Amino acid sequence: MKTDTLFYRLFQTFPATLFELLGADPALAFDYEFRSVELKQTAFRLDGVFVPTTPDRPLYFVEVQFQPDRRFYSRLFTEIFLYIHQLAPASDWRVLVLFPGRSADPADQPAFADLLSGSRVQRLYLDELEPGLSPSLGVGLVRLVVEDERSAVARARQLLVQAVREPMDEAARRQALELIETFIVYKLPQMSRQEIEAMFGLDELKQTRYFQDVQAEARQEEALALVTRLLTKRFGPPDATVQQRLRELSLEQIEALGEALLDFKEEADLRAWLAALSKRG
Repeated sequence: MKTDTLFYRLFQTFPATLFELLGADPALAFDYEFRSVELKQTAFRLDGVFVPTTPDRPLYFVEVQFQPDRRFYSRLFTEIFLYIHQLAPASDWRVLVLFPGRSADPADQPAFADLLSGSRVQRLYLDELEPGLSPSLGVGLVRLVVEDERSAVARARQLLVQAVREPMDEAARRQALELIETFIVYKLPQMSRQEIEAMFGLDELKQTRYFQDVQAEARQEEALALVTRLLTKRFGPPDATVQQRLRELSLEQIEALGEALLDFKEEADLRAWLAALSKRG
């Protein structure tokens, strides 16, 4: 898998990683949509663009360059100015370029000196990332790309455990695990995916009681949120007593309530259903 494709998936899954790498507030990711852009009538494609959803934020172009290329900056700035010409964005713009190390950066080019010395372009060398950066899954995966094979195995194990323990919904957790697995495949190309799954215990991980409990808890939270929305739509927001009683229900009971509430005519029916459930319990 090409490195730019790998990073595209990373930023698509964990968009806050961009702002963590820039030393900015990760919450800024909520103000952006991440896209890959192919410029019309050219052979140029931008690795990724963070397009602001509010006019006061700048565009962020993200480029990944892991191979030495003397024409990299000419291609990069051509792509950027073509984008600006074709799409006429109203926002200001910035560029983040990710290099594995300084040896891949063809920076000694006078034609681009002004652009590279200004505030628009920020270059990050992944082998020099500061230890104090965010310990998020996204930044951890960025570090994994430049780890040597021996330390990469240990870091990948840490990331897998982190993905299981961090609070997130079930779909996001599954997506995070799949992305970590993809990064491991990239780092260990001599091994098959089946060998990697056995080496890291991915199948066993997904069968552990802890992982299954996390999945069940996520399903229960989603079901409770849905039932609460339906009840609110029909009878108004439940009072504190009803909310507390709802939180005490099991997943099976929440699903049963979801079916029963279709026949409720008023809030008193809900209270009667909960009272009857308590008597049965």
